[in-house]
Amino acid sequence: MKRIIGNIDPENRNVSIWGAGFSGLVLGYYLKDQGYNVTIHEKSNKVGGKIQTIKTGPGLAETAANALYLNQDGLDLLKELKLEPLPATKKLKRLIFLKGKPRKPFQVSLFGKIAANSYKKPPLISDGLTVADFFRPLLGEENLKHYLSPALGGLYAVPAERLHFKSIFPLVENRAQFDSYFSFLKMFFKYQKSQPKLDISGSVSFEGGMQTLINRLAEVLKHDIKLNSKEKPRLNGNTVICTDAISASELIKDLRPEISKELERIEYRSLSSTTLFLKREIRSLQKAFGVLIPLENGFNSIGILNNKAIFPANNQNLSAYTLISPKDLTREEVLSDLKLLGPEITDEDIQHIETTYWNHALPIYNLQLFLAIKKLHQLCLKEKNLAFFGNYVAGISLRDMISSAKSFARNPTDHKNSQY
Repeated sequence: MKRIIGNIDPENRNVSIWGAGFSGLVLGYYLKDQGYNVTIHEKSNKVGGKIQTIKTGPGLAETAANALYLNQDGLDLLKELKLEPLPATKKLKRLIFLKGKPRKPFQVSLFGKIAANSYKKPPLISDGLTVADFFRPLLGEENLKHYLSPALGGLYAVPAERLHFKSIFPLVENRAQFDSYFSFLKMFFKYQKSQPKLDISGSVSFEGGMQTLINRLAEVLKHDIKLNSKEKPRLNGNTVICTDAISASELIKDLRPEISKELERIEYRSLSSTTLFLKREIRSLQKAFGVLIPLENGFNSIGILNNKAIFPANNQNLSAYTLISPKDLTREEVLSDLKLLGPEITDEDIQHIETTYWNHALPIYNLQLFLAIKKLHQLCLKEKNLAFFGNYVAGISLRDMISSAKSFARNPTDHKNSQY
């Protein structure tokens, strides 16, 4: 598990948190559960950060994460919060746009390539190794471009060439070499099989969308949150910065310039989330979770979610889709992407469009981030009451952040068995 950067003093039961996004709320929740007195400073007038659910006339539009992918800690949290999860529809098709249409990614040719090359020895696992470098001998260039990069892009929003191998596959730990790709895959599937069976598994949302989770956390912490706060960190007590790395760098600049400089090195990917409501279903996405889109296909989007298929209870009226794009999409660009998926769709079919654009949406899990995080852990070892937390630290998913926050709250000075 990746550890939150820095430390707090467990002898001091007061903790100030900067940022009431998901990381600040979930860490505040677990610290309060451990008996700490928590104060969360939020500069805006609302909690949740990027995670918001907009209620439009036709239905719900998520501005960022549309679901929580459960692990045991995530499921335990929902039980503690007395939240009823809304599971995603099972057995939906996962599609990739190939050769002019959405197709199932598990092609015979891909499995054949993996089987034929599984005996090969992968490259040495160095700090500079990218995901593309590691998998290229196994998959070949075309399969990297058509399958692996879109699959990873659905999580990290960048292709395999820009992703740091050790960051994406922390299971390798300090291992320098695998005997073969078969031994790597065996280790990966053994780990997956070792995970506990959950009462509810997979992706879940909530009645009313992801805002329901944010609101429930905020309700538990309602006496501990200061909205429209103009206070700055002073480091005269336990302080945890739960913002993006860029904002954290600015907050700490005058107090810890060396730490600020490392935070500033972390790169971010701009993204937009565009939810549209259509009067008819896109035929090529029927009974599909969505479609991942490789680069250079003429699309403005890198992926499209079929919201009504995934969570029908939250999308009972019109067909609803969410387009994820590095651009702030115009109506014309949205329609262009729809036409590539379903020529039958016209402008008249669009009932409503809701777009949210984030200039700093997701941290890029590249070598630069890996080295910055490693350096930040070193710099903060000597800090007794300063810590940093967010999706650039603990993993990009909500479930990773839940697990890291829970572990840190219970053992804020324990550095054993932690992954940097």
